Amino acid sequence: MSGPPHRFPDAALLATGYLRPLLPGVHVGTAVPRPRLPEMVLLRRIGGTQRNAGVDDARIDIQVWAPTDDRATELAEDTRAHLAAIGQHRPEVRQVDTSTGPTLIPDAPADVPRALMTITLSVRGVAVPA
Repeated sequence: MSGPPHRFPDAALLATGYLRPLLPGVHVGTAVPRPRLPEMVLLRRIGGTQRNAGVDDARIDIQVWAPTDDRATELAEDTRAHLAAIGQHRPEVRQVDTSTGPTLIPDAPADVPRALMTITLSVRGVAVPA
């Protein structure tokens, strides 16, 4: 890749910070809290590639837990809608693409309602001075 080296923001932390005030009463983070809460949205980077010298395409896994399937789906859809608009509020986000989901897949062995989805957040980096 040509151009100066860039440092990229942690896309999962950027997204959780953006989502927290938009999903009041829901734990939004990158890890399951102890004790577990009835409604949680967890975001973790699971891969992605650096598109070019200035843009990183971070693939983010999103897991949503709730008391019912309907609520898990509703919360997942709210999360997806908010993330679709993140670029309007966070200039470092260049693009958002949904890869999969939301898909209901109960969290075994307790059979807790859970929705899964995967998005790609394309984030701009900041040039590192040489």
